[in-house]
Amino acid sequence: MENKPKIYLAGQPNEYDNDWKESFKKMKEYECYDWEFDSNQESPDTYFPEDLNGVKNADIMIANPNTAPSEATWIEIGYFYALNIKNPGDFCDKLIIIWKEEREPRWSIDFVKKTGHVVSSINEAEEKLLSLKFYL
Repeated sequence: MENKPKIYLAGQPNEYDNDWKESFKKMKEYECYDWEFDSNQESPDTYFPEDLNGVKNADIMIANPNTAPSEATWIEIGYFYALNIKNPGDFCDKLIIIWKEEREPRWSIDFVKKTGHVVSSINEAEEKLLSLKFYL
């Protein structure tokens, strides 16, 4: 069995953003970890450690906080970022964040852009992932 890069799909459940995760799961070059299906979501006692373990074992993160409050997503992003940089303030080439134009607060986008690749749509996230060629 070949060793494919692992993508952690952080963010909104599929039902809140048009099954946004499905196109990434179809990419044969990658193995995806989707917290909705790959961890026990019955309680924080199960999903918190399982999801963070998924983040820890991921090679790449694609995060879609959408426009709703996304506290858990930002914890996952921060954990992934911290695990994948050498020095605070470094840019993480393995992090792709989908930041929709209508997302608030707007002032925080400048902070977010310092962490990794920021795109405005799922299609742009797919294009960015493929352009970075993580599977080569």
